[in-house]
Amino acid sequence: MKMKKLWIAVLFFGLFFFLKSDRVFAASAKITVSGSPKTVVVGNKVTVTITVSSSSALGSWYFDLKYDTAKLKLVSSNLETSTRSAGVVSNGSTKTKKYTVTFTAKSSGSAKVWVANSEVYGYNFNEMSSSEGSYTFNVITQQQLEASYSKNNYLKSLTVDGQEFTPKFDKNTLEYQLELENDVEAITIHAEAEDKKSSVSGEGTKTVVEGDNKFTIRVTAENGSVRNYVINAHVKELNPIEITIDGEIYSVVRKTEGISSSSTFLETTTFIDGEEVPAYESSITQYLLIVVKDQQGNILFYRVNEDGSYTRYEEFLFHGITLSSLEPPTIPRGYSTEKEIVIDDQKMIAYVSKQNPYPIIYGMNVETGDANWYSYDETEGTVQKFENTRIEELTVINSRLLLLIVLLSGSSLVIMVFLLILCAKVKKKSEQEIK
Repeated sequence: MKMKKLWIAVLFFGLFFFLKSDRVFAASAKITVSGSPKTVVVGNKVTVTITVSSSSALGSWYFDLKYDTAKLKLVSSNLETSTRSAGVVSNGSTKTKKYTVTFTAKSSGSAKVWVANSEVYGYNFNEMSSSEGSYTFNVITQQQLEASYSKNNYLKSLTVDGQEFTPKFDKNTLEYQLELENDVEAITIHAEAEDKKSSVSGEGTKTVVEGDNKFTIRVTAENGSVRNYVINAHVKELNPIEITIDGEIYSVVRKTEGISSSSTFLETTTFIDGEEVPAYESSITQYLLIVVKDQQGNILFYRVNEDGSYTRYEEFLFHGITLSSLEPPTIPRGYSTEKEIVIDDQKMIAYVSKQNPYPIIYGMNVETGDANWYSYDETEGTVQKFENTRIEELTVINSRLLLLIVLLSGSSLVIMVFLLILCAKVKKKSEQEIK
């Protein structure tokens, strides 16, 4: 009896392993999920790549793509049916198949995309064992992103080739002094940020002129905060020429290398206090310009007038036209209010009117030499000639029309009163005749 039970047990286990023998996998496959970027801002997109691969030839596969619907919104997919794949290959050489799926991040937190319910078969129809991958990334808000930005806007080093400034560099010291001999025409500034995520501007080779020169090295942190380092480079002057304009003392620049003027001006010379100095002259505007430096080291152009006085010269570049500001001879009617406008960091006086949304400016076209009033569009940054004569004509016409309307209204009122009196008299006379 015991022998019979033993044979039954052997037969049972043998049949079990025989029936399960078709589940023995001859090869293996992987279904991986990868993506980019690892951190996504709410509202931005993230692309996920699903890769089916094996060391043996693939035949067909099936899997579902799952994702966190509370955090992600499906945008596009090249899976066979949106979030489900049922792929088949027609050759015996395919070992890899890739799909891409794009999502939009909906809300902050950890988001996951993964593969489930997969089955993979080889080209020989044998089922492969398969691993199911997943990809997890972080979704943050714009505020969280900005809060994570680095605030470091310090310099790690600041040097000038062949020169030493005072005091010695310290990242907390923002201003430095540099003394240069008269024959120095340029310096090369090197600056390195302490944080590699920040950016530096203002370094490089810089032209210097006699007197004070100011160079600003700007460090911008990842979060946008800015720190400015200043190098005040003084070039020793030989017998400096000084002029006084409106009570301010200016030094005449005698080394103009690297200083550019308008293309309508040509280099020339003039004499100040009996000494020849560089100048610029225009045959169009008939202006003669000299270059001066103020007490802060700013380079400025001044026009030499016929009486020997000086007038500040500035050019304002608009779309297709360059104007030099001028003192207006008269202000057009209705434009008595002054307004200061800023064009490329330069200030210019304009005039505004309640009847016209566009301020007007007075200047000379440096390419033609013509002086005119111009209407300035602050939004577009453009100017066009201001037709003041036509506007004054329309104003006169409007005034005359208004006067005519008043006269007609008065005449109508007189006629109406006359008719009322006449009607009253006629009525009274009729009543008397009836009696």
